[in-house]
Order: sequence, then C-alpha cells, then structure tokens
Amino acid sequence: MAGKLQPSRRGRPKGTTRAPNTPTQTVQALDRGLKVLVFLADNQKATLSEISRNTNTPVASTHRILATLQQRGMVLFNEQDGHWCVGAQAFRVGNAYQAGSNLMTAATPVMEELARLTGETANLAIEDGGELLYLIQVESDNPIRASIKNGAASYFHTSGVGKILLAHMDNSQLDRFLKDRKLARQTSKSITQPDHLKSELAKIRDLGWALDDEERYMGMRCIAAPVFDTLGKVIAGVSISGPSVRFPDNQLQRIADKVQYSANRITSALESTTV
Repeated sequence: MAGKLQPSRRGRPKGTTRAPNTPTQTVQALDRGLKVLVFLADNQKATLSEISRNTNTPVASTHRILATLQQRGMVLFNEQDGHWCVGAQAFRVGNAYQAGSNLMTAATPVMEELARLTGETANLAIEDGGELLYLIQVESDNPIRASIKNGAASYFHTSGVGKILLAHMDNSQLDRFLKDRKLARQTSKSITQPDHLKSELAKIRDLGWALDDEERYMGMRCIAAPVFDTLGKVIAGVSISGPSVRFPDNQLQRIADKVQYSANRITSALESTTV
C-alpha cells in the first residue's frame, strides 16, 4: 500500500563483508566534520581559514561543516573576533564517554589524591587510534606547574605516559607502530632514533616506570607508571609532571613509588568492577 512503511532489515546489508570501520565505508562528510571538531578541541579556538588549512578541507566545505555543527550546538562562533570553538553539545558527548568509562570512574579520585599528595600535576592518558590522548589532568596548585589540556594529543616518545604505553607493546606491535612514524625532536633531549628508543623502553620495562627527562619541555620532568586491565594488558599511563628542580635525581625513585602505587590502585579498582 502506498505510503506504508516497510519493516527495516536487521543485520549487515547484503553483500557487505567488510567491518564497519574499514576506510571504504567511511562517510566523507562525517569524517571531515569530525576532523574539524577534533581540531577545535585540540586548539580551543580558530578562524575559518585556520581550520580549513589545518584539516586540509576547502574553505567552502569547512564553512558548511561549521554551519551544520553550529546548528547542533557542537561548535560556537564568536562574531567579535571571528573564531570558532567547541560548543556545549560536544561537551555533553564527551561527558557521556566519561560517565560510561570504568577507567575514568576508577581513576578520577586516585588522580585527585595523587596530585594532592605530591603537589604536582597528575595525568592519565591512553592510546587512541595511534595517538596519545590525555583523559584526566588534575593540575598542581603550585604557580609553576605542568599543564596539558584534557583531550589533547601528544607524542609518545617524549612523554612519560607515552613511553609507558610503548614499553608494554610486543615487538611486532611496536615495529608496526613506529613504521613510517617520525620521532620529532621537541628538545635537545628528545629521543629521535628508533634503536635508542627501543633501548629506553627495555629499561622502562625493567624499572616498572618511565621518565620524561626534559624531552618534551626543557625544565620539566614527568614520571609515569602503567595501568593494567583484567587480562594484564596495559590500557593507560598515570603520571605526575612538574619543574625539574622538584624532580631531582636522588628523589626519582621515591616519586616513582607514589606514581606506581596510584597506578596499581586504579588497576585494582578496575578488577573489582568486573567481578
């Protein structure tokens, strides 16, 4: 009968054999929109031309994307300075992840206590799609402190949490990860050679903790330890970071013990939520 709705078909469409996340099945417009949103999340605000240039999207397409996201409350436009920024609805989506994440639930109170006890900035990061993603940061009250925006991506090889995650990859996984990946030099202390990095990762596995020794910012150090899931796989890194003068060589192990203790508490909390 005309106008009658037909029942929807369940399951995978006929002839579809690839997994939903394969590149051939991506929706280009949606992919571009998400690139724009992630860029704004990483940079807080940007002009139309900046967004277009950094996402490799034509200006006209970028404007249509932003207008669509604006209608949904995902981005906001400031007419006074011509900048776009993330909107309240994007925050709502992010909070949905946080609310449903056992890791976030288990880690948040531990991270707050770690920051309070050490007086330094505490961080929690994961590997997400080949990127290092910071999920939690509890900033120190000290006027001179480390600060990394939640949701911001970073380099693995120049950060404590990144090196912890790399150190617990098996050899084949690590080789795939490093293939065609440039090890950027952020400071004179950055490790830029794969063999040197692999040697560093072997030491980290033996120690049980990692040190960013002014490899990302001169004058700043960071100590990190791993968080494990119930299968014994490292799923996150916990760290504290701050000025090098507050991380002297003769205190590194003492500081590392506190970070490892906190990471182990999160691991234990994750185990208890699955029982």
